[in-house]
Amino acid sequence: MGNKTGKTKKFGRASHHKNKSEFTPLVDQILTARDLDFLTSQTGRSENDIKNLFQDFISNNPDGQLDQNEFIRLYTKLRPEPPEMLEKISRFVFKAFDLDQNGTIDFNEFMISYSLTSRGDLRQKLEYAFNTYDRDKNGFLDKNELKEVIYGMLDLLGADEKTNDPKLLAEQCMSELDSSNDGRVSKKEFIDGLSRNYSMRAFLCPFN
Repeated sequence: MGNKTGKTKKFGRASHHKNKSEFTPLVDQILTARDLDFLTSQTGRSENDIKNLFQDFISNNPDGQLDQNEFIRLYTKLRPEPPEMLEKISRFVFKAFDLDQNGTIDFNEFMISYSLTSRGDLRQKLEYAFNTYDRDKNGFLDKNELKEVIYGMLDLLGADEKTNDPKLLAEQCMSELDSSNDGRVSKKEFIDGLSRNYSMRAFLCPFN
């Protein structure tokens, strides 16, 4: 992917809560001292780690944008789990950060996605997990969305799908979490339910 404008880029502030149009424009392909300070504080990685990762990032993505495959490659590089166990969950994470659904994210968005899934407190991780799984962004998880999550988590945990029926597990999770009995799980129900239930939290939240 080349830089079609011919301009170099700088990486500015990014937040997964913002629309991409609100991000600081990228004006040259460097990490400033401010960028490094922001990313080290957010991720807990050293400046050298971030510089090396940035060099890896920019050598493969000279236009400053990660597609899904490149995101998965770098994300699995930072996580302790084997890459083959993370692939499905990584796809959920990428789609949660691809806010305008154009198939790419930038470096700061990538680092923040790593930070939120690795370093946040319990509520932050559960909130992020919910946002990651809420594919249609309607504020609720239905049985089909839960089933997709469970497929990804079975992969991550190395569990056998033949002996762990994702459809049955989704029904059990829905029964446990849907306190309003309306056939869907709100963000509050998800966070409150998993905060109380350690075994379900260990299964449904990969960001531990």
